[in-house]
Amino acid sequence: MEQNGISIISPQGVIENSAGKSKSIGITFRSNGAIRSAKEKLKESWLKKTEEEEDSTWDKSMTVLGELIGTSILIFLGCMACMGSMKPYIPGIGPSMIQVSFAFGLAVMIAIQCVGHISGAHLNPSITIAALILGKKSVIMTGFYIIAQCLGALLGYGLLKMITPSDLVHGGDPMTTDKFCTTDINEAIGIGHGIAAEAFATGVLVFFTCSSWDSRNAKNTDSLGLKFGLCVAMLCLAFTPHTGCSMNPARSFGPAVWTGYWHYHWLYWLGPIGGSIIATLIYRYLFSKNQENTQDVETLNDIET
Repeated sequence: MEQNGISIISPQGVIENSAGKSKSIGITFRSNGAIRSAKEKLKESWLKKTEEEEDSTWDKSMTVLGELIGTSILIFLGCMACMGSMKPYIPGIGPSMIQVSFAFGLAVMIAIQCVGHISGAHLNPSITIAALILGKKSVIMTGFYIIAQCLGALLGYGLLKMITPSDLVHGGDPMTTDKFCTTDINEAIGIGHGIAAEAFATGVLVFFTCSSWDSRNAKNTDSLGLKFGLCVAMLCLAFTPHTGCSMNPARSFGPAVWTGYWHYHWLYWLGPIGGSIIATLIYRYLFSKNQENTQDVETLNDIET
């Protein structure tokens, strides 16, 4: 039988023969090279995941296209819900913060349902960077995903402008046409507070994402798109007064390109990406550590020594 990875041939241990000499013990030890090899493989597993993926070129292309389409859906529907230039809105009064928050949350839900099975529906460079840190995406695919997300944001906002007269693309005040659906920091708070707000909001979103990727949480992934949508809606309700609650560099990038409104745009890259990195590292090294150690032990115990 086997115990703790040791092959036991004779349970009697040392057996005395008729001449009073002991026979060899019934435990055989193999070279520890197998253990060293296993440990090296475990250490290199994350690096290999960030360097290469097994999918074909076609499959990779389709996942990138899925990200582009999913992000365009998010920006198209989310920003369209921000328009307050047409009925039933009263002139000068656009959609409320509650309406906009739930609109973006529902847009996220729809986008996840549309492309989640194709690309994983990151829709956000901050989420893709989290996937890179966790070893779920290679460096090359991370770059392609972020490019696709930014292009998707451009496409989504472009489609909105295509179906709406330019003078009606505003949130209720015709004077805001030049910065419609852009994100900007509240003048009442400082830049440092704005960066912190974006980092905290994105950190919560990324932590939520990491938990959904965790195999221990597999039984709680039903209706995941709806859960993500509600998470985004709640974060928007909390952080919109501070910074507009972007949490997504691509979401801020698309409208900024079309409108030419770049006020503190860098903040919407620094804050979300910084928050994503911090939240992912916390999850990886504090909450995934025990799980990884358990997997390592199981792998080593499978090796006959």
